[in-house]
Amino acid sequence: MLNPWVKIAAICSVLMGIVLFCVIFGGYSSLYRAQNRIKASKEYLTNVCQVRLNFLPQLSDTIKTSEHKKTVAELQHIGENTQKALQQIISTKTPLNNALTLQLETSQQALTLHLANLFLQLDQSMDKDNNPFQAIKKQLFLAQNTLFVSKRRYNKEITYFNTRTTAFPGVLIAKLFGFNKIKYFKLSEGSLLPADKVFTGKAQSAES
Repeated sequence: MLNPWVKIAAICSVLMGIVLFCVIFGGYSSLYRAQNRIKASKEYLTNVCQVRLNFLPQLSDTIKTSEHKKTVAELQHIGENTQKALQQIISTKTPLNNALTLQLETSQQALTLHLANLFLQLDQSMDKDNNPFQAIKKQLFLAQNTLFVSKRRYNKEITYFNTRTTAFPGVLIAKLFGFNKIKYFKLSEGSLLPADKVFTGKAQSAES
C-alpha cells in the first residue's frame, strides 16, 4: 500500500500538470486570437481606406469649373499614388514591417491633407448650394471619422499583443511558440485624426 504522502505528491503533481497545461494552452490561444484580431483590424482599416479612395472620382465630378482643372488633376494624381501604396499593404499577408506601416500612414496622411486643403479652397469658391459637392464632402467627413476609429482599433490590438509577448508570463509562452519573433508596429497617434481635427482651416495651419 502506498504511503499517503506519496499519494498526495502524486495528486499534486497531476494537478500541477493540469494547471501548467491550462496556462500554456490558454496563453497560446490568447496570443493566437490576438493575432487574428490584428489581421481583422488591418482588413477593416484597409477597407475604410479603400472606401475613402472610392469617393474621389465622385468628388472630381462635382468640380466642373475650369478654374479647378489643376485641382482635379492633383486629386487624381494623389489618389493614384495612395491607391498603389494601399494595394501593396493589402497584398502583404505577413505582419506589416515598420517601413510598410510608415508607408500606409504617410500615404493616407498625404491624401487627408490634400482633401483638407481642397475643401478649404472649394468652400471659398463654390456655391454653398452645390448639393453634389456638399453630399460627397459629408461622405468624406464620415469616412475620415471611420478611418480614425479603425486606426484606434488596429493600434489597440497591436498594443495588446505586444504587451502579452513582453510581459510575464506571456513572454515565456511567446518564446515557447515563436510569437516573440513577430513584430507589429502601431500607427502614430497624431495621424489619421477625425474630420473635425483635420478638415478645418485652424487644424490645417497647425498640421502644416
